[in-house]
Formats: sequence, C-alpha cells, structure tokens
Amino acid sequence: MAKWVRSGVLAGARSLVSELGGDFAALAERASIPANALRHPDTPIQVGAVVRFLEDASATLACEAFGLRLGQLQDLSLFGPLWSLFQSAATVGDLLHDLAVYFPLHTQGTLVAIDTAPDGVMVMYDVASDIALPRRQVVELGIGVLIKELRRHQPKWRPQEVFLRHAPPDDLRWHRQLLGSGLTFNADRNAVFVERSFLDMPTRSGDRTRHGRLATGFDTARKTLAGIVRTRTEIVVRALLPFSPCDLATAARMMRFAPRTLQRRLADEDTSFEAIVDAVRADLALTYLKDSRLAVAEVAEILQFSETSALSRAFRRWHGASPRQMKRGR
Repeated sequence: MAKWVRSGVLAGARSLVSELGGDFAALAERASIPANALRHPDTPIQVGAVVRFLEDASATLACEAFGLRLGQLQDLSLFGPLWSLFQSAATVGDLLHDLAVYFPLHTQGTLVAIDTAPDGVMVMYDVASDIALPRRQVVELGIGVLIKELRRHQPKWRPQEVFLRHAPPDDLRWHRQLLGSGLTFNADRNAVFVERSFLDMPTRSGDRTRHGRLATGFDTARKTLAGIVRTRTEIVVRALLPFSPCDLATAARMMRFAPRTLQRRLADEDTSFEAIVDAVRADLALTYLKDSRLAVAEVAEILQFSETSALSRAFRRWHGASPRQMKRGR
C-alpha cells in the first residue's frame, strides 16, 4: 500500500533547484510528482516520489547536501494542521514528544521516535521498511528541519551529537555548518541527541490550554488511523534492534499492550510481529551495506544475528545476493 505525505514537505525545493541551476519540472516529472502538486501544500503525494526526487536532485545537481540545504528553507509548518499543536507545546521536551506521538498523522512513510538517555533523549528519524529506496537525502532533510526548529527556541543551541547511518560525503562543509562538529557517520541509527537541560526550556509560543484542546482532537484521529499499530510496532523494532532483545514481549511492554493483544491488533492489520521484524532487518541490512562503510560482521551484530552466516542466508532470501556481493556492487 502506498504511503502518502503532504506536498508541503517539498516547500522551498523549486527555489533551491533554481539556485543550483537545475530544472525543477524535469526533476519532479522523473520522480512521478504531479506538475501541480506544489500549488497547494495539502496535496497528497507518495512518499516514494519525494524520496526519489531528493536523491535525483542531489545527484543531478552535484549537491551532496541537497536535503540539508532544503531543510533550512522549511519549518514545522510543513506539518499543516499539526503545526498548531507543536506551536502550543509548553516546553521543548513536550514539543519533541508531540512530534513522535502524532507524526503518523503526517505520514507513515517516515518514522520518528524518542529514546530516553541518562542525560537527555535521542530523537530518531527513519524511513519505513516498505519504502525500498536510497534515503540519505530524506533523512538529512528530516534531521535538518528538526535542528532548525530547536534553534528557533534557542538560537545558540548546537547539537552535541548527530548520528547518521550512511557514510560521510566527500565535502562536509554544509554538514558541519548545519549539524555541528559532533557528527558520527556509519552509525547504527539516524538520531539527534538533545540534552535534558534543553528539554525543560519553555517554547516561544507555549499555551497549555490550547495544547490540551488540540491534543484531544488529534488523539481521536490517531487512534482510528489505518495501520497505526503496524507503524508503532515498526518504530519500536527499529529502536530495539541495535541495543536490546527485540521480541514480542519487550515490544508489547513498550507499547503498553499485552503480547496477545499486540498480536491480535497486528493480525487485524494483516501483518505480524515476526513479519515486521523481518522487513525491518531486510531494509536495514540493505541500507547499511549500500550506504555505510560498516563491515558485514558489524551489520550482523547490529541486526542481532547469531553469526555472519545467518545474515548471509537471510540476505540472499531478501535480496537475491550475498551481503558481500551487494557491498561490492554499490
């Protein structure tokens, strides 16, 4: 089933392509984005088309930082109706919580999660496993928009750490300028660390009364969203895989379901916990081997395979080639 998103996610793309000397209409056509899609930001377009557009623009215009630069032309208004909720959050921590909880109302094609750390949180961003496309640019776009929003509340703030699964570009100037010096490429996740002291900072436009009223309405919409349990499960699986056992009981506990309830809810959406884990592993294995410089043994460890040979067998089943063949052919 196709994943959709508001065309507002490409706000600023036409002007950036023009600045870089490109032909926006040609790029949009090659990505199968309708010619009139950007006339109104609420026009639905397929997430896969957005991902293709960003990667094609980066390659065609020889701009490795295309996604990052586009993020500087955007803000959270790209979320449409959700923007009012985000604006009314009382603190930066509340805003990040809202972003993770309500993000599926924006799209289920990309995923946001919050992982609590001892001295802050990791805000994680990823692409859903059924969007089987290169995703360097869309990941950097999402992280760039997030960091720009956080700086809106504290202009002097710079992220202490930013993690990206893919390998570094040849030219790091834009990345260092926009993401700071605490960059880790070839990482086991895409994430931005936000320290606890910043989480408690009041936002520039917080309004608890308005926020409560808006959240009630969005909660209702979220509970009835088609595919929401599958999306929530995939978010949990992606958060668990590199760091702890990824089993049904653990995932159900994190989602506040009984294991049997989670199984039943997933069956209602024509999937299962095992199928989601398998799809995420297949997606991440391909991403690590094509986009990062991690060794096959390191990928096997991250994805919780008992040995490299087990990853190799699974990879052949998923992608019809061995991990090493995929690495050589990238």
